[in-house]
Amino acid sequence: MLVKRGAVWHYNFRWSIRHKDGTVETFRIRQSAKTGKRKDAEIVEGNHKTALRNGEIHPLDPWPKPEAAASAAPLFKNFAKEFLTHIKAHKKESTHTFYDTCLNRILAFASIADAPLDKITSEIVSRYIRHRTEVAKNSLTTVNCDVRTLRAILNLAEEWGRIDKAPTLHENGDAKGRDRVISFEEEALYLAKASPNLRDAAILAVDSGMRPNSELFPLRWSDVNLTASTECPYGVVHVRAGKTDNAPRAIPLTPRASEVLQRRKKAAEDTKSTSAYVFASDSITGHTTSFQHPHKRAIEDADLQTFEFYCWRHTFASRAAQSGMDKFSLARLMGHSSPSVAEKYYVHVTTTHVAAGAAKFTEYLERGIAEGLKTAFPNATEAVQ
Repeated sequence: MLVKRGAVWHYNFRWSIRHKDGTVETFRIRQSAKTGKRKDAEIVEGNHKTALRNGEIHPLDPWPKPEAAASAAPLFKNFAKEFLTHIKAHKKESTHTFYDTCLNRILAFASIADAPLDKITSEIVSRYIRHRTEVAKNSLTTVNCDVRTLRAILNLAEEWGRIDKAPTLHENGDAKGRDRVISFEEEALYLAKASPNLRDAAILAVDSGMRPNSELFPLRWSDVNLTASTECPYGVVHVRAGKTDNAPRAIPLTPRASEVLQRRKKAAEDTKSTSAYVFASDSITGHTTSFQHPHKRAIEDADLQTFEFYCWRHTFASRAAQSGMDKFSLARLMGHSSPSVAEKYYVHVTTTHVAAGAAKFTEYLERGIAEGLKTAFPNATEAVQ
């Protein structure tokens, strides 16, 4: 039955449904046809009854049927390009390089690369983690970097309205390789088996504490000063930028770190290399971005317990603390925001190291007192001083 209310027609009819158990349920359908023309209203009512008769809708469902979503979620591999463009425009170059490297691994996994964003679940990511650790034999740290990349991409997709909600992705909690301290014996065995390029990188890493990916690998010759000075008798390396706002700093070189850089600089000059990087390569970045495979081979050949290349930085900090360096100086050398961040390296300081540090303090105190007396009383005899 059609009824006109104001300028709009409405229809009103009953519709019954017979269930499988033989019972019948009846519904009253009252709805606006949303038109002021009777013939059009009859068509709307007829279409509604046809949809009910064909089982396309239930009597309680809205009519007309809601339109489908304007657009389906994009494929991961397509949105990944948008993500990288966004990162390049809003983040540091090192951050873009990090995500780009991780994405190269992720896009090789078809179950993620070819899937719509809204179909990527924590279960699929778990399969990816198993593939990377068991088949590809990647380290847990590498896999966790990929998980962080996936999380960043899906969170951005949610922020931009491409998906309703990003899944919760958990990193593997067993990745603790960065906290290991390499002993001097292990270091000697490792360096004996390392390739020349890896050996140089490891020495610079453990003697300077530079972060591998953001500071050591992209180190430029313009940031290396091998001229001796009173404060830095073996030269200095300048870190211009890095992971944090506190990363920029000057790092005094050790004798062997200076020797490594002098030798590499001479080799670059002899071969007339035009690269601006200390660790030049044919990669897109122009410098080495990973020593993953040679590092793994050196560990296996030296028969050592596995560890991440990043452990050289942790080892540098622990050795500095053991030598008696105060946490303020160490925080500055490490590029930390606060001395409290450097405190964790002092867990390796033993009673012997503390005693040695106390002895150095006593020597410093006696020397300072003697110099103070001499300056204050220049005419007094040594016995009086």
